[in-house]
Amino acid sequence: MKNIFFFVFFLFGFAINANAQNDVITPENAGAKKKEQHDKIEKEYLNRVKQHQDLQGKKEKKKMKRHLKKSQRLRKYGNLPWYKRIWIRRK
Repeated sequence: MKNIFFFVFFLFGFAINANAQNDVITPENAGAKKKEQHDKIEKEYLNRVKQHQDLQGKKEKKKMKRHLKKSQRLRKYGNLPWYKRIWIRRK
């Protein structure tokens, strides 16, 4: 009986190790996986934004567009006053 338990234990241990995968993370794999995850999140976000915009009226869409342009401009140049933004060298 003791030999049978040892044999079964040995087989289960061997079976578990046989199914283990050698999933080695390399910089290429990590970069591809990170890019894929980022693309998925961005796609979901854009779908939600589009769905939200479709529910709005014409006046609200115009307001949202104006706000989006302003936020992109501030993100690009930081929170600088308009007279300093004029002299920033554009690339």
